Amino acid sequence: MAGPNQLCIRRWTTKHVAVWLKDEGFFEYVDILCNKHRLDGITLLTLTEYDLRSPPLEIKVLGDIKSVPRIPWAFAMTEVCGMILCYIWLLVLLLHKHRSILLRRLCSLMGTVFLLRCFTMFVTSLSVPGQHLQCTGKIYGSVWEKLHRAFAIWSGFGMTLTGVHTCGDYMFSGHTVVLTMLNFFVTEYTPRSWNFLHTLSWVLNLFGIFFILAAHEHYSIDVFIAFYITTRLFLYYHTLANTRAYQQSRRARIWFPMFSFFECNVNGTVPNEYCWPFSKPAIMKRLIG
Repeated sequence: MAGPNQLCIRRWTTKHVAVWLKDEGFFEYVDILCNKHRLDGITLLTLTEYDLRSPPLEIKVLGDIKSVPRIPWAFAMTEVCGMILCYIWLLVLLLHKHRSILLRRLCSLMGTVFLLRCFTMFVTSLSVPGQHLQCTGKIYGSVWEKLHRAFAIWSGFGMTLTGVHTCGDYMFSGHTVVLTMLNFFVTEYTPRSWNFLHTLSWVLNLFGIFFILAAHEHYSIDVFIAFYITTRLFLYYHTLANTRAYQQSRRARIWFPMFSFFECNVNGTVPNEYCWPFSKPAIMKRLIG
């Protein structure tokens, strides 16, 4: 028996279907489906993937055939996943004995990935991934307003930039970079026996990526490239950092000058040792020794 939603769709005319396609971001298919082939509500309910791939439609874009319906609140969930990962990472960083090494490694890797992302903004030109994103550039007048905006972005690791309207797609996904990088740092610099924390970190990472796609804020290729580049760069960096002989080589200083600078006083793998970040006050030392 047909549900109430299906009964409503069955009454749709071709005009209703055209409006629905536009709302879902499939504006380019309105002409062929509605004007040329007179697709109404009943036909829409019986449409299959085979129909889309076969003549006379022969849609070639796999992402359009298997597109996930947009969930308006999904991108806010990405921010939630990112902020939870941020808090977990900050707690690990605060308690880790070698917190200064961890912090500069995070800064160097994040800076490298986002510098590469800046280059892609100049060499790629893609349309926005959804009709809900409009070209409405923001202008910040004074220098203080720009600094305030920069601090807001920095303080949230870029995860507070929800609902940003851009005039072109940013390949690759910055939110995926932050989620993946924080996940890898949490799992790398906590004991292997902390299975619950590692599982939670991966769940937040993967759910955050899913919500990015569900919100139609990025194309699938944006997320894939961001995940691939972030994981490869993290693994390559730590492979070099954990190879003591290579750190001192002349080739490393020539080809990786920034790496040699950041890792000049690190010898081998950083052990996961923890301690309280603040020393005991003098009065407590006298009381408890």
